[in-house]
Amino acid sequence: MDAPPAGIGERAALSRALADIAVRRENEPERWRGYFERLLSGRTIGPLPFDYGCLEGNQHAIAGQCAFALDVPEDEPPEQSGPALGKFRQRVSRLKGQEVALGVDLSGMSPRFFDAWLTTLADELQQMRKAGQAPSYVAMSLQAEHAGCAALLEAARSGRLAGTGAVVRVGPQIFGSGAQWTQLIDASHKQSGIDLVLRGDRPPLTELAGRETPDTVMPLSLFEAPADTAWLGMQFDLSTIPVEQIERGVGHLKKLVRVGARLVDNLIDCVSWPSGNLEADARANRRLAAHVTGIGDLALRHGMDPQEQSTVVTIQRWLGLFKRQLLRESMRLARERGPYPALDAEQLVQMLVPRYGQARARQIIARRSPRHRQLLALSPYCVLPRQPTRIPARAWLNLLPVIRVADNITMHGSRVRARLERADYEQLLRRAWALFRASANG
Repeated sequence: MDAPPAGIGERAALSRALADIAVRRENEPERWRGYFERLLSGRTIGPLPFDYGCLEGNQHAIAGQCAFALDVPEDEPPEQSGPALGKFRQRVSRLKGQEVALGVDLSGMSPRFFDAWLTTLADELQQMRKAGQAPSYVAMSLQAEHAGCAALLEAARSGRLAGTGAVVRVGPQIFGSGAQWTQLIDASHKQSGIDLVLRGDRPPLTELAGRETPDTVMPLSLFEAPADTAWLGMQFDLSTIPVEQIERGVGHLKKLVRVGARLVDNLIDCVSWPSGNLEADARANRRLAAHVTGIGDLALRHGMDPQEQSTVVTIQRWLGLFKRQLLRESMRLARERGPYPALDAEQLVQMLVPRYGQARARQIIARRSPRHRQLLALSPYCVLPRQPTRIPARAWLNLLPVIRVADNITMHGSRVRARLERADYEQLLRRAWALFRASANG
């Protein structure tokens, strides 16, 4: 599935094409076309690439992602005419030929026929791929506590899943101890097709929004999310920003985030979602996973020692500034275009009117209303440089505390984990889990 790298000329052409799509949302398209094209022609921002192969190969595709839960009753074997298999075929075939990756969560599947179901689903995907009826990428996920977890790992190791990702959702019952934890570490350490994702919900971006219950995994970003929700993954690679531009300080960063946030907001409306429900969710919640990557590479380029506390402090300051700017731009867009519709800001205003009056109530809600339901996503893998260095890989784990600032802690970017020794990989997961729990609890 690796794609060849795009040459300079091809990248420029793709940047122009994507900018043409993005400006359709603008009332003054010519004003923004040049901004979008210049931003996309570099390497700082682009739709989230798949987590394998050449990064540039998929950099300029509009990469949407969604997931659904496949629930199978205990008494339903994997027969060709069964309702569960019919649902699977229908959901997968809707995505044929589209740049939308699909997650399928099997946690609601009865253990009774799990191994047989897994074989059937893998065979179905292979046949659909041959017929051109499958999406660009599919990942199957399962809670670690499920009795079929060992079967999923074995299917991934043996090649039975044949290009389909295997994701295990690890929660507090399994994390950090016991034979199954050891099995999960051993299986995922060197196997690129097996990923571990941290379980648990995250606080909402704004206190005005209620929490959601995650029950699937987004296949590109690799974090838990509610089933049948639509996400756009975008990547901000800090390591690609020229040194002289970083040295310009806050002004350049503000411009970068302003143009990037506007570009992303436009692209949310341009993804061809495979169903009316997903399109409605994309427009109502405007879910964005803005992945900031290249943190380890950025520190390395600036000659920072990952073992020094000053390095952690500096990167935390950069990321905190980036997050504040991202939120400000989301709120700026909300004032221009309205907050994400599912927030129902008008109803919130009317609830406050009796106490504050109409004008003050609108001001209160406007100051707390973003354009997007989620924003900043960080992965523990982003603190590891992409290429081997003379600094031991384990030393980069000292930068892990910087990910706590994220709205979503993801497990994207796992291709670099093979450079960690097994014990260091386990330490990365333990520390990421501690940071995940601390940030989830406020």
